[in-house]
Amino acid sequence: MQTEENTLAMRTGLTPEQRTADMQLTIDPGFVHHRLIQTVLPPEAIAVVDDRARALPSDMPDWMRRVRIDHLYMQMMLLFCERLPAPTLGDVLAGQSGTLFCSTVTLAAAPEVYERPRAVSKVITPGIDHPQVELHYSTSNIAADTTRSHLADGHDLAVVAKLRSHRDGVLIFEPLLMGSPWLSSKTGTDPFPGPEWYSHAFFENFIDDIDDFAAVRDVPTPSDFSVMRDISEAAFKQCLAEVLGDTARADWGGEMADHFAAHLRLGGRRTTAAFLLKGPANFAPMGLNHLGKNNDQIYRLAQTPAQLLVVQHCHEIQEPVRATLRAFAVQPGVGRRYCLIDGKDSLRLLIAYDKLDRARELSARP
Repeated sequence: MQTEENTLAMRTGLTPEQRTADMQLTIDPGFVHHRLIQTVLPPEAIAVVDDRARALPSDMPDWMRRVRIDHLYMQMMLLFCERLPAPTLGDVLAGQSGTLFCSTVTLAAAPEVYERPRAVSKVITPGIDHPQVELHYSTSNIAADTTRSHLADGHDLAVVAKLRSHRDGVLIFEPLLMGSPWLSSKTGTDPFPGPEWYSHAFFENFIDDIDDFAAVRDVPTPSDFSVMRDISEAAFKQCLAEVLGDTARADWGGEMADHFAAHLRLGGRRTTAAFLLKGPANFAPMGLNHLGKNNDQIYRLAQTPAQLLVVQHCHEIQEPVRATLRAFAVQPGVGRRYCLIDGKDSLRLLIAYDKLDRARELSARP
């Protein structure tokens, strides 16, 4: 619910310029498994951590030294994940490969973190029933009361974890890092107050934020979008390509995206975008059942090199789709952008660029 509230607050309370600010997502390290991290990082990375730890002031209080060292391990681990690159948990599950993941995930409650030396947190994986995923860990590695509380109650946490075993339909991972996803400015100057409160939801952009679609800002959100029932997926794709000045390529079975744009601009910066388009074959709200087994259509979209992942549908888009797209797009250390264009915004786009009649005409062709 907190993430949904953040999405609404961003759309209503921030400007397009603020929503496209250059930000970074890291982890507030409330759980650090130092020994396990040392088995994963290469020796040269450990040497850097050691050098930086030795450079800390000798008169620093012990509690502050521990916190600083935890942050050094976090920074080096995220850099390592970026260089690999480490997949998201969604990538591991959909691709059925990988032994290390770096993701923001939703954990079920594990109240035993207050009472037992070891605990198990089940990972909630919308749209994927098999395999199940669990995190097994020693509670002695929990360094922050906030993280312990989040683990006990169930919460969204940023996690880097290593596969330990696969048995009885359960993937068991051992976490190296866990903590709250932490949003901050890359420039050191926050573009709006309290960026940390938006967390990983910040990387969602809206159609109004894309410079190439800026004309939609002058089109109010329609209350009735039933006309989208009559706009075929192929017609919308052609009109989208015309707005972008691209060529709409024919669909084929092995494609990772329905359209790829190499010259989109977001907040004045050039970026790449991959689009997953869904027409009115099923004119109903989009749920995870629209996206194939194990969310494989979003998985394929995420395999593109695009920096902006876009899901478009002729009707409403339900919250589990948003959460799944975010899980594939946004990682600690690597915050790709994502965007959902529902039926109302799709209609706004066609109206803004005088493409509604064109889309109707194309849809009527045999």
